[in-house]
Amino acid sequence: MVLSPKFTWIPLGVEGGMNEGNLSAHMFAPLGSSDFLCVDAGTLFSGLKTAAQNNCFHDIDFPSESKLTREGFILHNKIKAFLITHAYIDHLSGLVLASPNDTPKPIISLEGTINDIKSHIFNWRTWPNFGDIGEPPPLNQYQYTSLTAGKPEPIKDTLMNVTAYPLAHGPHTDSTAFLIESDGYCILYLGDTGPDEVEKRTTTHDLWKVAAPLIKEKKLQGIFIEASYADERPDDELFSHLTPRWIMKAFHQLAELTDPKNPENALKDLNVIIMHIKPDFSATAQPRETIIKQLKARNDLGLNLIFAEQGKRREL
Repeated sequence: MVLSPKFTWIPLGVEGGMNEGNLSAHMFAPLGSSDFLCVDAGTLFSGLKTAAQNNCFHDIDFPSESKLTREGFILHNKIKAFLITHAYIDHLSGLVLASPNDTPKPIISLEGTINDIKSHIFNWRTWPNFGDIGEPPPLNQYQYTSLTAGKPEPIKDTLMNVTAYPLAHGPHTDSTAFLIESDGYCILYLGDTGPDEVEKRTTTHDLWKVAAPLIKEKKLQGIFIEASYADERPDDELFSHLTPRWIMKAFHQLAELTDPKNPENALKDLNVIIMHIKPDFSATAQPRETIIKQLKARNDLGLNLIFAEQGKRREL
């Protein structure tokens, strides 16, 4: 069943590495609202410019007397918070580079990610301390908000709440899944993670236990998930990422949890947004083309596969 849209989604960056002008960063707001949050911020300034050039902000009042560009106005006034899945550079660099020109707002994540940003990024060694705690003197540009896993938290100055869940991302750090809710409807955004079977943990399966009831209740508007590599990538070289084969295996597990009696139709028309495809230096077919073909060929559950494109606004 196709659901009526409840959220506006503006992708500022969608790829998984190397292309510094198109790294993970996604803006979300409830439909009809112009108060956004930004999930990850690998690309920020150039992503906002691309979105502005593509008329993504056409319905946001832009004061004629503003001394800012349209993208500057959006950053200063319409992005109300940053949700960061983990502190790897391809998910954070845009925020860091824009920080001297931003306005005060919260950075929200699980405690481990907040500690990584505080200790290793905003520390007066890698970059000035734009946080509100940490290496003195703090500049108080960003207010750190540590979430408790599984506990909803309202996002200040928006109509949204967020609940964080840990995801396995290798031996050195965890990533985060964010369940973003407004008026009873949700979007589920998964940060980088590898297959449970390879990670030797059950974080994705545990997350599916949260998602399955929302799907049955027709409250889940879409699932954002990474597809970093094509199927040819060996499991021992995934570095805590996913391929089409592993993605579809995970969604078959979700289908079983959602409707054990009729799993083949349990996820029909569910919006599944594919992101974080890693480009490479290939002179022939880029990984994106291969991954799209492989996912479409493996999609025996009737998922509505959406392949994220920078600066292409959608309603979900």
